[in-house]
Amino acid sequence: MNEELSRLEYIRELIADCRYDDALELLQIASDEEPDNVDYNYELARIFMEMGNYPSAISNLELVTEKTRSHLLYYMLGEAYQADNQIDRAIGAYLKAIMLNEKFAPAYKKAGVLFLGRNDKISAAEYFEDYLNLDITEDEKDAVSKILDRIKK
Repeated sequence: MNEELSRLEYIRELIADCRYDDALELLQIASDEEPDNVDYNYELARIFMEMGNYPSAISNLELVTEKTRSHLLYYMLGEAYQADNQIDRAIGAYLKAIMLNEKFAPAYKKAGVLFLGRNDKISAAEYFEDYLNLDITEDEKDAVSKILDRIKK
């Protein structure tokens, strides 16, 4: 276990130093040895997101969310789906993030934006209104209120 932890710590240091190729090589070896290791799959997903390889990021995040339910993981999965232009799946992931943490403001905003992008103004307004009731800055409230005003016209 100690060896596994130090390997993971080393990999995370490589990622922090933006040495993605080195980290990716070590992670692929580690994940071949332990394909169900959530930490390795998560770190692979992070690297793939940084590199713009969204299908691989999605694949790894889906493996992680099968074993670990977290609003942050579903939010990250939503971002990967969104970057890969899988809008319906992105919305679904953001809604799962909200289901796991009803006070997680970023997921409400992302859902609202994507619903608006699909021209589903009713759903967009619903999520933006919920977003306004959360702990966000006054500047953000003003900006989203203006969007709501335009939607409701």
